[in-house]
Amino acid sequence: MSLINLILLIMVGGVAAYFTTKLNKKSGAWITVIISLITLIVLYSYKDLSVVSGQNIFQFKITPYGWFFAMVMTLTYVGASFFNIYWMERLIYPASYNFLYLLSLAGTIGLFFSSNLLGIFVFWEIVVWGSMFIIPLGKSRKASVVYYTISTAGSFSMLFGIMFLYSKYNTFDTVAVLASVAKDPLLATGMFFLLVMAGLTKLGIFPFHIWLPLAHGNAPHTFSPVLSGGLVKMGAFIAFLTVAVLPSGKAFGSSLKILGVPYQNYILLILGAISIVVGTLMAIKQDDMKRLIAYSTVSNSGYILIGIALNDSIGMAGGLMHIFNHAMATSAMFLAAAVVAYRTGTTKMSKLGGMIHKMPVTFVVYLMAIISLAGIPPMGGFVSKWLIFQSLVKHGMVFIAMAAFFGSVGSFLYVFRPLSTVFLGQELPEHKDVKEAPMLMLIPMIAISALTQYFGIFPTVMLKYIGKIEKSVGMIPIKIDGLNIIANNGNLNATWMSVVFTFGFIIALIIFLVLPKSRKVGLMDTYTSAEFIHSPELYHYSSNYYAPFERLYEKHPKVEEFLFSIGTRVKDLGDMVSKIFFSFRPAVAVLWIVVIVSVIFMLGGRA
Repeated sequence: MSLINLILLIMVGGVAAYFTTKLNKKSGAWITVIISLITLIVLYSYKDLSVVSGQNIFQFKITPYGWFFAMVMTLTYVGASFFNIYWMERLIYPASYNFLYLLSLAGTIGLFFSSNLLGIFVFWEIVVWGSMFIIPLGKSRKASVVYYTISTAGSFSMLFGIMFLYSKYNTFDTVAVLASVAKDPLLATGMFFLLVMAGLTKLGIFPFHIWLPLAHGNAPHTFSPVLSGGLVKMGAFIAFLTVAVLPSGKAFGSSLKILGVPYQNYILLILGAISIVVGTLMAIKQDDMKRLIAYSTVSNSGYILIGIALNDSIGMAGGLMHIFNHAMATSAMFLAAAVVAYRTGTTKMSKLGGMIHKMPVTFVVYLMAIISLAGIPPMGGFVSKWLIFQSLVKHGMVFIAMAAFFGSVGSFLYVFRPLSTVFLGQELPEHKDVKEAPMLMLIPMIAISALTQYFGIFPTVMLKYIGKIEKSVGMIPIKIDGLNIIANNGNLNATWMSVVFTFGFIIALIIFLVLPKSRKVGLMDTYTSAEFIHSPELYHYSSNYYAPFERLYEKHPKVEEFLFSIGTRVKDLGDMVSKIFFSFRPAVAVLWIVVIVSVIFMLGGRA
């Protein structure tokens, strides 16, 4: 099946899902599942192809990097689509949701395989508009407005850059335009920042990060995994195009270099480091599970941007691999949150506890996801962060490396909070009848967790393909020797490391099973200061979880408040203009008639 036919199939499927949902909600949801699975299967068949199809702005080309991004994106869509089956009854407009869900999927496929800049912009807008109308189907219209505002800023930046390039080179062809730009360093710098700004807004990089907690936290539970795990990676794709395909290494060959990288790239490194720190500190403070994961996306987007901006074989490989690892881990976390919300009606950590007894499989899925996100072996997140650290050490970027290290340590703090408060601790009385998720919800969660672990144990399988991506854009591919990853400061054999971890776990399990156990004490079998405790909830510590740590930065300046204050001023200005220009009061109407007539007489007098 050609790319054009695949995109048309997805769009037609969206229309079919819309009308079918009007008749039967679950049948419409099944169409989204089937179309998503077909898309994944067809995309996988493109793995080793290099085909050009279509014409004009709808010309597509299968490239290694386009295929990689499309596969990551589609995996998140497939996983979330199974959840749609159970959430249709809870959505306000289920038919519209299914249509927009598949429309945004079609847009992402077109974006990643488009071979010209105008096509990239058109499909970018399709995704933005599709997702913008899905977000308010959750809990907040404000979240959709903020998302659209930030996305519009990026879209205008991209469009201005694209049209300027067309006016100069008279073509939208990506390769031809970027090759020409590379010969003009001054123009390349301007275009670099115009195009990359669109990527930064979608990637959620500081200071454009404010839409993530609002959109991800308030979007329908079934769409949050797609937003964070998938659509955010559109920004990484644009960043990859501007850094690697431009390529900045050639265009900025004569530019000022800081620690071996062009200053343009170093600015991205600084923004990535700030995003890691800001995302980590803000995630630690959250009480809502979904907002916490959203801020973790800000932090991990910083790692992705750093890997891409380093633009060497090791750093780029780490950044690209982290795109996959973060997509799978954060999708699993959001899906686990969706299960909790489906069964309990809330994602507030202070209102939950003891879910491990009711949802053991969901607990294991969440546990595997946070191990990867925290960068702990034997999960894939460890390998990608190790590669990024290796590249930072190679370049001697001490402060960027310190921010990255802080993010890794801090990530364990914030991902542990839901584990402790939602799944561990005491079970609340109102949740005594809660059950595990339905099987169709468990299947995608288990599959995503299995992928994360597989590529953590055998990372060279993915890194070999990433080496192919690097080679396709003129970079030296990352060195792989069997199961060994070759780096400047040492080699890594993640497979053997995983064997050691597994062996250690088995030994610890045997010791635990053999040694005598302590007596199991009931929740009410306790007292303090000679007074009996009659309410077990008092012992579930979930509110102000990291209060001593949070006090260190509780009075920090907030970018969100600053930007929202600007928004308020703009709204006030708009209200004033509306009253002056669009009021229907007689006095205002007479005023404008007098002004218009006066202008006509003045112009007539000059003539």
